[in-house]
Amino acid sequence: MTPSERYVASLCQKSFLPFWSFPNPIGKKNKELCDVLVVCGNYVLIISVKDIRMSNHSDENVRYERWIKKAIEDSAKQIYGAERYLKTVNEVYAKNRTNKISLPPKNERIIFRIAIAFGSDNTIPLPYGDFSQGYVHVFDEESTSILLSELDTITDFTKYLSEKVQFLKEKYFSMPKESDFLAFYIQTGLDIDEKVDSIVSEGGLWDSYIESDEYAEWQELLPQSNIWDYMITQLHHYHISEETTDERRNDFEDAVREINQESRINRIELGGILDNAIQRKLSARMLRPLKDAKHCYTFMPLTSKNWEGKEKELELRCIVARMENPNVERVIGIAFGNNGDGQDVYDICAHYIPEISEEFIALAKEVRDELGHFKKPTISNSKEYRKEDFKGFGL
Repeated sequence: MTPSERYVASLCQKSFLPFWSFPNPIGKKNKELCDVLVVCGNYVLIISVKDIRMSNHSDENVRYERWIKKAIEDSAKQIYGAERYLKTVNEVYAKNRTNKISLPPKNERIIFRIAIAFGSDNTIPLPYGDFSQGYVHVFDEESTSILLSELDTITDFTKYLSEKVQFLKEKYFSMPKESDFLAFYIQTGLDIDEKVDSIVSEGGLWDSYIESDEYAEWQELLPQSNIWDYMITQLHHYHISEETTDERRNDFEDAVREINQESRINRIELGGILDNAIQRKLSARMLRPLKDAKHCYTFMPLTSKNWEGKEKELELRCIVARMENPNVERVIGIAFGNNGDGQDVYDICAHYIPEISEEFIALAKEVRDELGHFKKPTISNSKEYRKEDFKGFGL
């Protein structure tokens, strides 16, 4: 890998976690597919990185055109080629040519094409859009670092890319830097009067935003979400090893993938609730679904009394939680505690139960009444966040 490729791969692993971010996967004829492939849920991000120095030609236009061709147009070609190959397969090999990367079902994939162009010193306008076979997002060093730092969940990042494409279809828009568009996106939610058909800015929006009170308040909220990120990483480190069976790995990663798709705003709330549960060491609690969510959570402390049967107890609590939350489709159970050696331990399960029958309700009531699981539950209710409350807070 080149230094620029390593840099981008490192940013992606930090933002999207190493178990869903794959540098230099293998494609057709055993050759490199792209520089970074991110696969999480139905999202597939195809990333090409080029590090091209500007030529020494005396004509500025010639220098620009040559750099665009090598740094961006060649990336677009690689991305289109990778996408064509991915449409023919259900999995690809990782760089080590041993581990396989499973892809989502072909008819459910949501693909994003990203070209990252180094070498311009962030001083020239970058072309973007459809280079013949679909929209390609184009970023330079500066914008890549800012985007993957500020939109550091798969949900927030892909939401930004999707809404940007839709917005640019309908309006003429001109800003010198991607970071200025990001600031515009955060502060307006792209909720612009339909009568406005063009927006032009000389720049400086990002610099103004990071000096604002809104940004300072957002930064104060962020640490509360760190425990959620930490839990995801610990879950993977503790439960996945070379001895993990494929069935266990798939079940486990399905569950972790669900919690990894929580947005940063959701993680702030979830992290606060989880931290409160850990600090207070209460009995298990049930969390009502967050706004617009089709899943709910149960949190269960691990103790010497329930350690041996923790997996079964967590599953049974999920059953009761599903009965108590009739509008959800999935229940995610999270257990937390200490292994006695000072090491934090987390466990997780996810149960997809789109419909419940009378028999299921009877079973859930029996579990609740006979075993006492959530007979008198501690219930945490989510806050009713409104979009307008979070303009300037990462939305």
